[in-house]
Formats: sequence, C-alpha cells, structure tokens
Amino acid sequence: MTLSAPIVASSTSAASGPLRRCAAAAGLGLGLILAGPGLADERPYGSINPGGLAEAEASPAVRQVTAWVLETADNQGLPFLIVDKVNAQALAFDREGRLLGAAPVLLGLARGDVSPPGIGDRPLSGIGPEDRITPAGRFLASMGENIGGKGILWIDYEAALSLHPVVTTRAADRREQRLATATAQDNRISYGCVNVPAEFYEEIVQRAFDGTVGVVYILPEQQALEAVFSLPPQVGASGPGHDGSSLD
Repeated sequence: MTLSAPIVASSTSAASGPLRRCAAAAGLGLGLILAGPGLADERPYGSINPGGLAEAEASPAVRQVTAWVLETADNQGLPFLIVDKVNAQALAFDREGRLLGAAPVLLGLARGDVSPPGIGDRPLSGIGPEDRITPAGRFLASMGENIGGKGILWIDYEAALSLHPVVTTRAADRREQRLATATAQDNRISYGCVNVPAEFYEEIVQRAFDGTVGVVYILPEQQALEAVFSLPPQVGASGPGHDGSSLD
C-alpha cells in the first residue's frame, strides 16, 4: 500500500539501570542493518488539513479504532496517538479527537504484537533480532528523557518502549531514507521503539503531550483488532488482511 507522509503543524523521568532497547538506541545511535529489499523512491512530506482522516489516507483499521475511541471516550479527554504497524503510520489527535497530523514511522525489526518477557531489563546486546518487537495495545504515555537527556515519549517505561525522533547517528541504517520511501516494507529497523520524523515529534507530539499524559494505541499486525481493543461489533469488525500479510 502506498502511504503518504503528511506533517501538519499544530497551534517521567530518565531511564535507570541497564539502558534498554530503543531508549539506549536513541541516545547512543545504535542500530541494526536490515537485510532485505532496497529502498524505494523517496516521497516528499506534504500538508494535510487537520479536519479529518481522509487527507491522511488512514487505513480501515485506523478508522475503526478512531471511531471506537471517539464513540466511547476511551481516551478520557486526553490527547492520543494511533500507530498503524501494518502501514507504518502514526496519527496524532487532540483531546477532542481532532486530527493534528500524520507521519510515517519506523518500527521494531521483528513482527509480532507482544513484548518478550523482561525485555525492558535487557541490555541491547541481549536483544536478538527475533525479540525486537513493537507491541500492540493501549498505553498511557508521557513525555520524558532517555539516558542522553533527549526528549522522548514514554509509551511503556517498564518495557523500555518509547516514541522518539528518528535516530540518524548510524548512517548505515538509513533511517531518514526509510521514512521517506513510498512503501512500509523497509520501515522495520528498530529495537522496538517507534521512530518518527523530527518535525512531527517537535511540532505535533511534543505540543500535544506537553504537561499532560496521553494515550497511545498501537494496532496489531498478527492478532485481530478485537483481541487487543474492546471494539463493539458495529465498529470493530476488522476485515481480512490486517495481519501483516500485505507486507510479506
């Protein structure tokens, strides 16, 4: 699926112990070269109007979860993010459910929806390729810092899972180029954290989550939506194909 990469401007503490997973990767610039298909042609970022999802080319699964969140007030009056792993996209919403912006993301190298046990306590050297998973679920998130003092959005502190600006210190990873391609197939590279364009992080995420907590919904790629979220039947009847098969 071709994914546009729009960005729209909108009017916790640091980790301790062995610094873990992408929190360390973001601070130290560690990464893994992903073997696989070459990078596709680059796409420019474009603007969208923050009035709805149509301009963001959101997937049916994103629309289903957004509708459920708004109909049930599951975000509890807090800003929220939806991360679509299948299409490698993040969408940010304000407290009232207005779309603030959307952008491509980089995700964990391995496909899966559940973090391995104890992943947050392992050093990076102890996290094999098969364990570099971005888990699915509903998370209460807040702004914080990594070991290098750089700002991140902590999604799950115990699992060392965060969203942060794309790491660019390891040129061989070509992370910015991966974000700029028209395909989601080359967006699997991280230790599990969600990498976003720096502009999206600074102009959208930071502003939305500044001084508050918020909710992050990470959609599954192998499980059904109903297995992860409490979607009512009229909203959550997820169709076939939202299991990562389109990326293989």
